[in-house]
Amino acid sequence: MVDKIYRLMNKGPFRILILFMAFAMAFCVLWDPTLFASNTSSLATWQGLLLIWATCSGIIFGIGFLPKKAFWRYFFYPLPAVLILAGGLFYFLRVSFIF
Repeated sequence: MVDKIYRLMNKGPFRILILFMAFAMAFCVLWDPTLFASNTSSLATWQGLLLIWATCSGIIFGIGFLPKKAFWRYFFYPLPAVLILAGGLFYFLRVSFIF
């Protein structure tokens, strides 16, 4: 089931979208790290770790790397990463630009 969904997501435009989202999230963290630090923001430590994982997973999927071992394919699965990246980008835009 997971491999079938992975194959459905493995299309060029979707890869570019995820790669763009991952680079945008990395840029947001570098632009204003105080929004994502657990001591100076409303985010908890585990939420910051999820954002780091989602960024790494998005870049791995976006550049077209497919891990050979099933464990790493499941660990860097792009579907939850897309949802976390979208939430992180929404959080950054909402806090930074007060939407």
